[in-house]
Amino acid sequence: MCLPANPGRGKIAHAEPILSLLCFVVVVSCESKGIPVNSKQLATGVFHHSVHLKEGPWSVHMLELDLPRAWKAGVRLRTVRPGPAGAGLARTSRMATDAVAAINGGFFYDGSPSGLQISKGELVEGPRQQTAFAISSDGKPMVAVFSAQAGLITQSGKLLPILLFNRPPVTNGFTYFNRFVPSTLDSVKSDIGFQLQTLNEQSVINDTVQARVLQVRRKGWPLKLTSDQLLVAGGQNDWHANDVVAGDTVQLFCLLPPAVSGIDEALGGGPRIIRNGYPSVEYQRENLAREFAEQRHPRTAVGYSKDGHFLFLITVDGRQPGYSVGMSLDELAYLMARQLHEFNSSGLNAHQALNLDGGGSTTMVVGNQVVNRPSDQTGEREVANALVVVLSTVAEIEPFNAANSSM
Repeated sequence: MCLPANPGRGKIAHAEPILSLLCFVVVVSCESKGIPVNSKQLATGVFHHSVHLKEGPWSVHMLELDLPRAWKAGVRLRTVRPGPAGAGLARTSRMATDAVAAINGGFFYDGSPSGLQISKGELVEGPRQQTAFAISSDGKPMVAVFSAQAGLITQSGKLLPILLFNRPPVTNGFTYFNRFVPSTLDSVKSDIGFQLQTLNEQSVINDTVQARVLQVRRKGWPLKLTSDQLLVAGGQNDWHANDVVAGDTVQLFCLLPPAVSGIDEALGGGPRIIRNGYPSVEYQRENLAREFAEQRHPRTAVGYSKDGHFLFLITVDGRQPGYSVGMSLDELAYLMARQLHEFNSSGLNAHQALNLDGGGSTTMVVGNQVVNRPSDQTGEREVANALVVVLSTVAEIEPFNAANSSM
């Protein structure tokens, strides 16, 4: 196992892992043309590659998206949750029905994502202090630790700070609810709340939207919201009834720095494993356990090229001796930062990347079929969300040109 002397810099600390990695490098670099790589084009600008590396052994699956080509052809990335209201858990293959392909999503707790999720510009879960992947409506990817600065501005100009999203209300601030509120929160009990209806279809992410106050409620009421309705509720028990009244027009905003423009989809994970082209396993910075980073497990990860044109969705199977033993985060980072070009179509490595939920959750689906080997004895594990490749329009698949592949 290769351990970094400084996780933020990705240095190697021990001699024995260096020899192991050097052996891996020699095998891939000198014999890369002989490694059997199975590649298939799934849609315009979307490829599936699978490879079995002897130095592990490791079974690796990769979805590679040429984002400019794919976006032009109507391909999109979506983060999805199970159920009509996005509640509970489901298998990745269930959430990827009729999709081009998919991978499992981020970590979860008690049936809900434990990190940022944005779906079609709507906030599902707020950010935490772990790295997340985001993509804009025009197909520009981003990896960062996002923070939230949100609030409601009353008609009189007062600012009500919003601290939580789709979570039980707190007494010292306000909570924002939309149609993605978990089914476990079928009602809200708070000192005051404002049921709102948005007046336009724009996203609140890194923008300001206007909404009309439908009603002001106190103490408690059912949480049944349509796609154009919101609820802002909190513990401000010193508010007077005339501060916000039904019929008022208010403004809502939610900034997610370091992003400065709109985000179409986002999915939390952690930690970051590649920064600016170099392995950088930042588990300490993101308050994650050392054992989680150092031990070999099945892994799922997302990364993209330096120019942002190519996206890589990776799974590595594990816990299956003789077939695939899994990777430490250092090994995963090294693979994505140094070796991806050996068996993909773009001939590029990942310049930025983060780890997603792994272990028994690691799953890749292609054409409604699970193509990797999940490690649980019971098969594919149920998860809270998934990152799905879909066709928003009917796109003609261009023939795969082997001459353009680096393999």
